[in-house]
Amino acid sequence: MFGSSASMGDPIASPPKQILRFRDSIAETHEARTFRFDPPREGFAWRPGQNLVMTIPGLEDPRGATRPFTISSSPTEGGMVAVSTLVRESPFKQRLAQLAPGDTVENEAIEGEFVLEAGRPAVMIAGGIGVTPFRSMLRFAVDTRLEKPLVLLYSSKTPQDIVFRAELEEFTRRNHAIRVVHTITRPEEAREPWTGRKGRIDAEMIREGMRGVRHPLVYVAGPPGFVKEARRLIDDELHIGKEDLRIDEFDGY
Repeated sequence: MFGSSASMGDPIASPPKQILRFRDSIAETHEARTFRFDPPREGFAWRPGQNLVMTIPGLEDPRGATRPFTISSSPTEGGMVAVSTLVRESPFKQRLAQLAPGDTVENEAIEGEFVLEAGRPAVMIAGGIGVTPFRSMLRFAVDTRLEKPLVLLYSSKTPQDIVFRAELEEFTRRNHAIRVVHTITRPEEAREPWTGRKGRIDAEMIREGMRGVRHPLVYVAGPPGFVKEARRLIDDELHIGKEDLRIDEFDGY
């Protein structure tokens, strides 16, 4: 059954190669899209935050025809598996963007330990498209009525670059244990008035996010530069131990 093992228990073992049939895609921002697929009939299970490893058969790309993608959908969204990504000029991304309904890709594996863990509150630190695993985790928390503090600190260049903006607002309305704090790093490029926080995520913003959250697991996801700076803050100023930290770096291919 689809999602039958999608709890927050033991890691899910990689399946044999599976066929995913393309359903449609949705524009999230001017450069980010969500690609939705029908899962194989034999079932498809993952934990919120895990990756699939996608191959586009027949693709010619200098970096090969296979890429890992965080699954942005929640296991609770029955009958659908989605990945969300920035559409770049690489042959892989361009072919992905050209998929037509009914086209197929292959999933080589389910992998990753960057997952929502039972029983522990979480502070999630995201930069740009690094928000994708947190969309899966937060949707899972909403759908399962998970009552533990979950705080998302999300840095975007401009308001129009906020991926899943409407959904994130919806999640906070539907589950009062969820809190989302946005910060904008290029407010001068905003196409709308922005009265929220501005500037990069710093140690004080993380401290504020952790306030009142007892013994949280801290997640960091985003491009390499963002992750490097977040690690510096965590190591040098916040002194969060490795046992309380999870990292997912997005290379941006």
